[in-house]
Amino acid sequence: MMKVIRTLVVYLYLGLVVMLGVLYFKSLDKKKEKLGDAVVLEKIYAYASRMARRIVRLTGSRITINGAENIPKSGATLFVANHQSYMDIPVMMSVVDRPIGFVAKEELGKIPFFAQWIVYMKCVLITRGDTRKALAAILQAAKLLQQGHSLVLYPEGTRSIDGNLGEFKAGSLKAAQKGKAMVVPVAIDGAGNIMPRNSFWMYKTEVTVTVLPAISAETVQTMDTKELAMIVKKQIAGALGQSLPADGDELHG
Repeated sequence: MMKVIRTLVVYLYLGLVVMLGVLYFKSLDKKKEKLGDAVVLEKIYAYASRMARRIVRLTGSRITINGAENIPKSGATLFVANHQSYMDIPVMMSVVDRPIGFVAKEELGKIPFFAQWIVYMKCVLITRGDTRKALAAILQAAKLLQQGHSLVLYPEGTRSIDGNLGEFKAGSLKAAQKGKAMVVPVAIDGAGNIMPRNSFWMYKTEVTVTVLPAISAETVQTMDTKELAMIVKKQIAGALGQSLPADGDELHG
């Protein structure tokens, strides 16, 4: 019974604040000339991160953060994380206290009201299975990074079925190279238990987020994407207590 109540409360709250958020963001957008782009984005993200933290609390879950000191205070950053659940998004927004956008699948842009959030938060939608459109999205992400905006990337491209790391799309990390941004690996453990894949229900659980030391923009520039992806994947796997095959598992361009 608690599962049902918890789930309904989360969805009702989410629907309300998402709709109200669009109205709030539009009102802020009208003040952009007076406040400036940076201030408007900070206010938008402050609203969004409060919503994210409350969603996690409403599920009864708790987040433990390891390595919070590794979150850069400034500078364009590409946070690269494993992907367990749709809850990875509110979890990341609960952890990172500076404006971030997400590189997400294009289907999210078709959900009413979320489409406006994607624009206001400077997210990037990527089309899976279409190389040309995927490259355009990576270049868009690189441009945002060049402008100093930070993003979260899930290089697996889809949610894990069992919590184990899937193949990394190495080509997606070109965004950091072309955007001249630092890369921060992030290991998320437990978010998949809040809202398991293919499940409607929300569950109370413990989530651990481990933020690993940043790979500087200068170092990122010296690597090819497969090398960078492998280093990041090994670090995330280590934080999750998972081992990779000797050949490093599959890495796709």
